[in-house]
Amino acid sequence: MLDKSLAKIGLSKSEQKKSDREEELVDLAVVIINEQGFAGLSLEKLTAKSCYSKGTIYNHFSSKEDCLSALCIRAITNILDLFKRALTFDGCSREKAVAVHYSYQLYARLHPTLFMAVLSSKAPGVREKTSAERTQVMDALEFQINNFSDQMFRDAVADGSLVLAAHLSIETLSFSNWAMSFGTNALATGATEATAVNRLDPNTILLQNISILLDGMNWQPLSKDWDYQNTWKRVEKEIFAEDIGSLSTK
Repeated sequence: MLDKSLAKIGLSKSEQKKSDREEELVDLAVVIINEQGFAGLSLEKLTAKSCYSKGTIYNHFSSKEDCLSALCIRAITNILDLFKRALTFDGCSREKAVAVHYSYQLYARLHPTLFMAVLSSKAPGVREKTSAERTQVMDALEFQINNFSDQMFRDAVADGSLVLAAHLSIETLSFSNWAMSFGTNALATGATEATAVNRLDPNTILLQNISILLDGMNWQPLSKDWDYQNTWKRVEKEIFAEDIGSLSTK
């Protein structure tokens, strides 16, 4: 995960203290959401849960929506860090895409509340009640993660493993890729009792959907010609073994 200390280089002692306190408050917000759902989050409950005064809480967050946006910022920051690690996988461009998908499902399993916070932060009214500074940070992170996704497809087109159809754009492929991955992870972690989910093997459901999507794009090599199950196992072992270890202790 992202080394938070790196982000604090150059901060004064008072700024570091405020940053540490905000991380603590975000942790408490996650606890509240775990207990009561996103609708149950309020700054009053956050104050009651913490050892800080209401004034201190409002010094960090102008509203519950602002607090929710802080959760989103943490989530996207850490997801980007996992994505970048995934790209270090030694494989072809499609295997690297599979590695990125692996890292995304790993985050959904490690931090299911933060994973869903990214979507909740886009609900109507949230942006309007988020501080200008935090909105700017969110926009910058969203640009980074969209560009990251787009670049995967640009790289595949550049190396010849993917031919972009005339009626499609990189942005269209990138969105369909994210929509499939987010939807699969959200359902696999949050709707396990649904018949459409529990009748499938939870260990292969995401990789199967990845194969259906990328095969449909004709991204080479196709799943019939390559053992992506082995790729999946290699990604876990070579890149994310330590993270999987922490998951098993939760």
